[in-house]
Amino acid sequence: MPQFDPANFTSQLVWLAAIFAVLYFAVVRPTLPKVGRIIDEREGRVAGDLDAAVAAKGEADAIRTRYDDGMAAARSAAQAEVGAAQDKAARAAEARMKDLAAALDARTAEATTRLAGARDAARATLAATTAELTGEAVARLTGLDLPAAEIEAALAAQK
Repeated sequence: MPQFDPANFTSQLVWLAAIFAVLYFAVVRPTLPKVGRIIDEREGRVAGDLDAAVAAKGEADAIRTRYDDGMAAARSAAQAEVGAAQDKAARAAEARMKDLAAALDARTAEATTRLAGARDAARATLAATTAELTGEAVARLTGLDLPAAEIEAALAAQK
């Protein structure tokens, strides 16, 4: 076989280096920065959403702390009262605490839902972008135009 003839090794190595260089500069160099930018953009968006969720939780915690401080002061003042005034103030404070706790729980649940939605949306767009870029890379490297469903199935099998 001519491939195993030591006299042909030099020319084979030269052609290997030439083809590798062409593929590297024609496919890899232009594609990698685009993929990196997209990934950085997605990470920035997800980080921004996480920061917003942390800020909302901090705000909810501050409100709850202020509420708890107000309730402690109201309780100590109510304990100084006598008889019916003490019972009335305790019942009003307890009802108010339940309403505010329900409102805080609702806001926390809403923030959690928004965060989960943003995370899922980011993952979905990342998966779609990955499938699209993989299709483009396969098309450039092999000249084959694969359907998006096959690419997505292959990427899903790699997980």
